Amino acid sequence: MRWLRRILIAFVIVIATLAAALVLFALLLPSDGTSHILELRGKFGGAEELVARRDERSSIRHVALRNCRGEILTTAWVRRPLALRPEYRVVITYAGADTGDAILQLIPAKDDLVVVAVQYPWKPPHTPLGRVRALYDIRQAAYRTVAGGILAVDYLARDERLDTNRMLLLGASLGSIFATIHGAIDNRVPQVVLVHGGADLSTTLDAEIRRVPAWLRPALVRIARIPIDTFDPAHYVARIAPRRVIVIAARDDQRFPPEAVVAFFNRARQPKELHWTKTGHVGVRNRRVVNAVMAELTAYLETPTTRPSAREDRVRPRGERQR
Repeated sequence: MRWLRRILIAFVIVIATLAAALVLFALLLPSDGTSHILELRGKFGGAEELVARRDERSSIRHVALRNCRGEILTTAWVRRPLALRPEYRVVITYAGADTGDAILQLIPAKDDLVVVAVQYPWKPPHTPLGRVRALYDIRQAAYRTVAGGILAVDYLARDERLDTNRMLLLGASLGSIFATIHGAIDNRVPQVVLVHGGADLSTTLDAEIRRVPAWLRPALVRIARIPIDTFDPAHYVARIAPRRVIVIAARDDQRFPPEAVVAFFNRARQPKELHWTKTGHVGVRNRRVVNAVMAELTAYLETPTTRPSAREDRVRPRGERQR
C-alpha cells in the first residue's frame, strides 16, 4: 500500500502545481486588451493592394493593412460600387477565420454600399512547435484582428475618403467578439450590429462542450477562460454607448443560447435593440438561416443611419470619460 500512497501524493502534487501555474498565468494576463490593441495599431501606415478585380457593379480588392511601424496586422477584402454617389454607407464585417471574401457574396451589392471583410490572421499549426505555441499565436491573432479592424477604418477614411459617420461594424458568430471590442474602443463608428453572437465567454464555452458531463463542465470552462478572458465581449459591450448596439439573435441557437444573449444584451447600455430570427445558428452552408439573417440585416440597412452628437471623432482609451 506504500506505493499506492506515494502515487496519490505525487498525483496531488502535480495537480496542485498545475493549479498554481494556472492561477499565476491568469494573474499575469491582462483583463482588458484595450491598451495592447491601441499599441499594436499605432498610427495608420498604409495599405498594400494584394488582389484587384471587378464585376459589373463593383470593384473588389484585397488589401494588407500596415501600422506606422510597417507591420502588417491583418488583411481585408473591400467591395466598392463602381457607381459614383455623394455618400456611401460602409459595413465593416468580422466573420471569423477562413471566411475570406464569402461575406461579399452574402451581402447584396448596392450602388451606395461599401462592404469590408476584416480577416482573422491565424492559420492552424502544422508543426510540433506551432502546436506548442498555438495558444500564444491565437491570442496575438485576436489582438491583431481588432487592431487591424481599427486600421481598416483609418484606411477607409483617409485613402478611400469615406465618412466614418456612415460606417457600421458587423460581427457574425464568433466575429461578434471582435466587433464588440472594436466598437468599445473606436469612437468613430456610430453603430455595432451583432448577428447570432453576443454572449459572455463562459456561456459560449459551456455551450461548445455540452456533451461533457455536467459536473465537469464548470471546471473546464474556468480553465479554458484563463487564456482568453481578455477577449470576453461582456467586459466591453457597455462601453459602446452612447453609440447604438443591435443584436440579431436566433431562437434555436445552440452556440449562443438565447438566455445568454439576453444576459449579454442587458449589460449593454442604451441605445440598443434586440431582434430575433426563428432559426438555428447562422452558417454559410445553411441558406435558409442565411436568408433569414440577411433579410433582417437588409431591413436594418434600409433605415437611415444616425449618429449621437455628443461625442468626439476619435479612438478613446479605456477609462477615459465621455466628454
